[in-house]
Amino acid sequence: MSLRILLGQVLSCDSTKGATAHFWAQRLSGIGILIAGLWFIFSILNISGFEYADVLAFIATPLNGVMLFLLVVVMAYHSNLGIQVIVEDYVHDHGLRLTTLILSRFAHTFLAVAAVYAIIKIGLGA
Repeated sequence: MSLRILLGQVLSCDSTKGATAHFWAQRLSGIGILIAGLWFIFSILNISGFEYADVLAFIATPLNGVMLFLLVVVMAYHSNLGIQVIVEDYVHDHGLRLTTLILSRFAHTFLAVAAVYAIIKIGLGA
């Protein structure tokens, strides 16, 4: 089995077997974004001020830190799934499609890790 076939199976760009799982993952992550997003909107509206110290105190609260963590992770996952669908539907060159999917996965992972790191760092008071 070649590396290209293995990579294609990992990125799910050569198989339709995972289409149903992909569909449900997008729908469930969308529901997660809706719930966490509503929490975020209501929480932001209840912050006493929007000064730097107020926002740091908001993020440092354990419940808010955990909810922000969940929001960031679910949004990154959902975005990655959506970009994957767009690339698979509209990029026809196999090499370009594979490269774009890999770069997209790395970018989403990097941004999610950076955001989670920032949330943890603020939450721990560092």
